[in-house]
Amino acid sequence: MEPTEVAVDSSLSKRAVSNTIAMLVSRVGIAAMGWLGTILIARSLSSDDFGKFSFVFGVLGMMAVVTDLGVGRVVLARLVGDDEDQIARVAASFVWLRLALGLIGYAVALAVVVVTGHDGDVIAATAIAGLVVVIATPSHALTVIFQSRLRLGLVAAGEVAAQGVQLLLTIAAVLFAPLLLVLVIPAIANELVSLGVKARALLRGADGPAPRGGIDGALWREMLIEAVPLSIGLAFVEVTAKVDVLLLGRMDTFDAVGLYSIGFKFSDFIGVACVAVVTPFTTLLVASWPGDHAGFRHAARRAAAIISALCAVGVAALYPVADDLLRFLYGDRFAVAAQSTRLLVIAASMGALAHLGIMILVAVGSHRVYPWLTLTSLCLNIGLNLWLIPRASYLGSSWAMVVSEAFLLVAVIVLVAVSLPVKRVLSAVHPLRATAVAATVITFTMMTPGVEDSPWPVRAILGGAGTLVVLHLCGGTDGFSIRAQVGRLRDRRSMSEG
Repeated sequence: MEPTEVAVDSSLSKRAVSNTIAMLVSRVGIAAMGWLGTILIARSLSSDDFGKFSFVFGVLGMMAVVTDLGVGRVVLARLVGDDEDQIARVAASFVWLRLALGLIGYAVALAVVVVTGHDGDVIAATAIAGLVVVIATPSHALTVIFQSRLRLGLVAAGEVAAQGVQLLLTIAAVLFAPLLLVLVIPAIANELVSLGVKARALLRGADGPAPRGGIDGALWREMLIEAVPLSIGLAFVEVTAKVDVLLLGRMDTFDAVGLYSIGFKFSDFIGVACVAVVTPFTTLLVASWPGDHAGFRHAARRAAAIISALCAVGVAALYPVADDLLRFLYGDRFAVAAQSTRLLVIAASMGALAHLGIMILVAVGSHRVYPWLTLTSLCLNIGLNLWLIPRASYLGSSWAMVVSEAFLLVAVIVLVAVSLPVKRVLSAVHPLRATAVAATVITFTMMTPGVEDSPWPVRAILGGAGTLVVLHLCGGTDGFSIRAQVGRLRDRRSMSEG
């Protein structure tokens, strides 16, 4: 019996890693296309209009407070069960609930910009772009269904195609109608394509029963009760990530909002890498708890190693060349945001590891304390912003983000250590080793004669590739490598042909 269980666990682990690769490749591609779209928009709009564009999507991002039920244990645990009829009913009810939350989020976003007294352009742009929230919220529910089956390859492909559609429409808008109210429309098309791809696959019964059934009030109540602490905690995390944009919009200028938001385009790469790792590994954590403590620990520590390595590579590649890169991509007027961008990428790296810790707590159902930690982090962030924005504008907001994310990371690690019956689930070794390697490589690229004055693409490649190689050689990637994954694919193909 035990050998069979080990084989199943090994298979699940390999599928989780394969899903991670698919999601990581797609998320990087999506972020790159989104980045290019933002460059085109920033270059085609005035500073004030680009600030309004950034502000509108910043407000919509905050609507996760209302719309994000989170991958609650009650939902994911039922979706990984064996009762196909129950899976179909739970999936359908979850989608309906997310749609209702999306409509509420849309109404709240409109209310925010109206009540806070913004001008007609901002209100109109929010009314149009807010449809993204209505569509994306149930679409994410479909992603959770695929996640429960560890079949995220189709999701990855569909989201890349959707982002490609958005980029093409953005290029067309920039060429023929470079107006604020027109440039928010491509994001809606993106969500429609993504939703269509996932819905079509699920309705055809791809890799499991298709969602069927209507609204189940009792199940909604159970989902919401289970999700209350999770949703509140994640809501505070989302608000912490976006509230500085709102505060800058009220306490400073829209030009400052635009300069600050540029940094988020780089930190988004860290965020998408984190999601690509955490999403499949969360399924693995839920499936292994509480019966397989060793498997649970292995999945958590491997996810931490991969996230730490990816964050270190990103920071080491960007830090030495931020000024040159911003000037090259966005123009000279955005180069002043280089230090802010560096700080936001560092903050996002700490936030990525904190997010993994939160998902570990979710997987074991021990997530009723951490909302207090995220609330404290949010209050710290707001207090620092209120003090720093008048003194340092958007750079002050960047420092506020670094401090609040550092507090949250330490707090979550401590909570995981003291609240779980399994010891050594998260180790400080992986992030500390990754930080030390990244800092060493950054120092080398910025201070070594002959390297510091080399072309910025060379320094960026040296920073990222050098960090990855050193981490891999000293075991910082926990055995994860592209070469290993290619080998697994070849073995699988050989077995199939045999």
